[in-house]
Amino acid sequence: METAAGQKAFVEVKGMTLENKAIGAFPDAPTLRGLKHVGELAYAAQDGYAAYVLFIAQFEHLHFATIHEEMQPALADMVRHAQQSGVQILAYNCQVTADEVTVKQAIPFDVAIPFEDPIQ
Repeated sequence: METAAGQKAFVEVKGMTLENKAIGAFPDAPTLRGLKHVGELAYAAQDGYAAYVLFIAQFEHLHFATIHEEMQPALADMVRHAQQSGVQILAYNCQVTADEVTVKQAIPFDVAIPFEDPIQ
């Protein structure tokens, strides 16, 4: 794809299915594929491409999004590296019904926000 300015871009879309106290977190289980994809986006950004990770949080009431660092510390480190390389991290909350998922609004992403897993 290309940005409005004509720059070639890569986008990785991830579903965010964990939440606690209005904070959404990714991943809900360790993901080697996710780790690889974020690393590849870092390389793309270093090579001059626009690069984005887009988190689609399946909760309407979220105020923030983060990485579940306790679940996968290497992914949190890779996201930090990717951001330093120029990868933009975007997150949106959604309204989910039996028939559709509607994107509602952008929410701030910050890898430094701690996430308390309600299941652990």
